[in-house]
Amino acid sequence: MGRILVVDDDKVIRDVLKKVLESAKYEVDLADGGKKAIELIKNTEYDVVLLDIIMEDMDGIEVLRKAKKISPLTTVIMMTAYSSPDYVLHALTLGATDFIEKPFEPDHMINLVKENVERVKRWKTSLGLL
Repeated sequence: MGRILVVDDDKVIRDVLKKVLESAKYEVDLADGGKKAIELIKNTEYDVVLLDIIMEDMDGIEVLRKAKKISPLTTVIMMTAYSSPDYVLHALTLGATDFIEKPFEPDHMINLVKENVERVKRWKTSLGLL
C-alpha cells in the first residue's frame, strides 16, 4: 500500500501514528530524531515522511532539505504544534507537500497520507519508474 517514515522525538506521537497507519495497511518505520531519519531515508525508499518540525537533535527544516536531496520523489508532511505562516511557506518552498497541526484526528492523517502515497505513485508512473 505504501511505506511511511514517522519522525518525531515524542515517543507517544510515534507510537500512535504507527498504530493508526498500520491499521490502514501501511508499512511504518519510526525515527526518534533527524539523524536517524536521514540514515533510514538513505537506505529505504519511502513514499511519505511525516516529519516533526521541532526536534532536539536536528531541526525539521534541515531534515526536510536533506531528505529531498536524497529522495526527491518522497513526499514530506510537516507536523507541528507551533506553526507560523512564514515557517509553513519556507517548508513548502523547500519541498514539503503538506502541513498538519498537532493534535490531529487519526482519520485526517490517514486521508492525508493516502493522498500523498497516491501522488508519489502518479509521479513514479509518469516517470516510468513503476
